[in-house]
Amino acid sequence: MSGEPVTMIVVTPTRARRPSSAQLDRARSATLAALEDPAAVENLRLFYDRDSNYAGRSFLAVGPVEYDSITAADLYATSLLGIAVGPRAGRQLLQGGTHRNDVLKALRMVPVETDLADADDAVFDAAENLHLQLKNALGGNKWVAASKLCARKRPRLFPVRDSLVTRNLLGVGQDRRVDWLVYQHLITDGDVQRRLKEVTQESAIRESDLHDPPLRILDVVLWMHVKTA
Repeated sequence: MSGEPVTMIVVTPTRARRPSSAQLDRARSATLAALEDPAAVENLRLFYDRDSNYAGRSFLAVGPVEYDSITAADLYATSLLGIAVGPRAGRQLLQGGTHRNDVLKALRMVPVETDLADADDAVFDAAENLHLQLKNALGGNKWVAASKLCARKRPRLFPVRDSLVTRNLLGVGQDRRVDWLVYQHLITDGDVQRRLKEVTQESAIRESDLHDPPLRILDVVLWMHVKTA
């Protein structure tokens, strides 16, 4: 999968890494279209159906859930979204050593309850550091796996950032910070919030099955919209 190739890291000024108004408008229009799709309710219900083969609530709920550590359960949860973590990367994340220490230090710099809607540049800087440390531990061009691990550890802050959604639907996907800001724009938009709440309620998913934060549910609706189109 292309995108974010692993080469020498070049620091780009934060002010240059922001979505354009055109990108925000396209992403909002595409998101509202996905939420208004008559299939959105059934797609959400299917994703959280315990008898389906979708990740459902297991992605965030499978335990042990330890927000300030990386465990085998985190790697299993990531695998539910189609990501394989190899033996070497697994050892580097789960066993003691420089990679694990760097990841845990970065993880603890991002408070558990940090919400994307309230994130500022300082939060995004900490988020980028966590993402980069995970990429380093995973090895190779593993930004996709890093994004999904970030979403597992801090689900209120990180979207899964699946390339099908970011590139094919929202029209971004080249820069993680731009993507996060696009999602921040979406999750704070009044029309998106209203329709997301309606879709969630209309799906009639059992309350015990649906404790995922709105950002995660939005991710699911958008991914299922592209996946099942």
